Amino acid sequence: MLTPFAGWVTDLVKKMKTKISVKIFLGIFAVLSLTFASSFILFSVLLPGAFEREFRNQFNDFMWEFGIAFQTATVDELPELVTRFGIENGANITVYDEAGNIAYSHASFNIDTIDTADFIISHRFGMTNTATGQSYFTYAVASLGAVRQVTNIIGGILPFALVFSLAISLFVAALYSRNLAKPIVALSDMSRKMSQIDLSNRCDINRTDEIGELGNNLNIMAGKLEAALSELQAANDKLHEDMDRERKQEQQRSDLFTAISHELKTPITILKGEIGGMIDGIGVYKDRDAYLQNAFKTTEHMEKLVHDILMVSRIEAKEIQFNFGKTDISLLVNGLCHSHEDLANSQNVAVVCYCEDGVTATADKQHMKNAISNIISNAIFHSPTGEIVNVQLVKSDGMGILTVENVGHINESDLENLFEPFYRGDKSRNRYTGGSGLGLYIVNRILKTHGFSYSISNKGDTVVFTLSFPLVY
Repeated sequence: MLTPFAGWVTDLVKKMKTKISVKIFLGIFAVLSLTFASSFILFSVLLPGAFEREFRNQFNDFMWEFGIAFQTATVDELPELVTRFGIENGANITVYDEAGNIAYSHASFNIDTIDTADFIISHRFGMTNTATGQSYFTYAVASLGAVRQVTNIIGGILPFALVFSLAISLFVAALYSRNLAKPIVALSDMSRKMSQIDLSNRCDINRTDEIGELGNNLNIMAGKLEAALSELQAANDKLHEDMDRERKQEQQRSDLFTAISHELKTPITILKGEIGGMIDGIGVYKDRDAYLQNAFKTTEHMEKLVHDILMVSRIEAKEIQFNFGKTDISLLVNGLCHSHEDLANSQNVAVVCYCEDGVTATADKQHMKNAISNIISNAIFHSPTGEIVNVQLVKSDGMGILTVENVGHINESDLENLFEPFYRGDKSRNRYTGGSGLGLYIVNRILKTHGFSYSISNKGDTVVFTLSFPLVY
């Protein structure tokens, strides 16, 4: 039987240590209970004596008033006076003359039925009636029974009143502790979440006292911390992005130098071997005219490669100046189609060009010319013999759309890497038909500097390069 009680006590002690609502409830309940209990105890102890004292004082006042009235009353008024005073005060009054005989009397109760412990007897006092000239003395008896009945009734009510007051104390303590602890618990929950870096919650406490001010200050602090953490997170993300970009750029530079070394090493080795063979007149190299032609082509390729490398270097170093202005793209594309006819003829490929008039954009004319020329050249080089390269420039919804389409196919895995430096999707192509590997990378940098959108994709049995840019008028 003791185990559940001990467990309940242990649980209560634990809650008293950890729950402020329990502490407030027990404190308020204890204060109210002690206040009510002490009040009722004092009331039950002091009330009978206070009633008796008040009754005695009233009885003494009655006797005093009766004596004064008796002295001035007429003979006919004396019987009525004794009766009236006895009735008003619930007393038995007996007036004796000088011979000790009863002159007047009134009995409000039967003295034989009253316990003598309930009597209160006034002091005897003498008095002289001016109308008769005789002396009298009065003897009055009053019962305390009514007073003690009232105190007994009140004493019987007190236990029920005490239980009722304890119930009221319990209700008031529960209600007040809940209302007082609720905002404190809310503040505690918010501070706990703030300690866990959860700053999304806010205290909804509509109070104007210190608790409300504390909640408002916590809300302000949470807002500032959230903003600071957001800024810190944004700065941290940007730092990571910058570090990743820096690592990527460093890797790109390393790969670029490696690729440049590789691209230059092979033609230099070939050129050195051919020239050495011609100088020594060894075997086939005795035909100097034929191999001088090969050496010249190798030199041209190296020259173009060095030119592209220098262009990439200047672009990366942001040394190239772009002079943007209103540029007629229609004239530019038409001119490029005509200038590439010789290249197309040498590859046995036809170039079909359609351009709407008046397609203008804000661009650097020379750099845009180089970029589009590179795209058309690539389409010609990579088209099978006897096929057609379609070049089309149109207006559409305030945009200029340039498409260059040639027969062919690019592996999906190669599409996203075509614009990387020294990348060749067709591994079978040699560097003389496949270019330096930097052309599309230069196109990429030029178009991104202009802010133009571009893409390259497979469309059936053709490859389509698409360039879009905003028109200007």
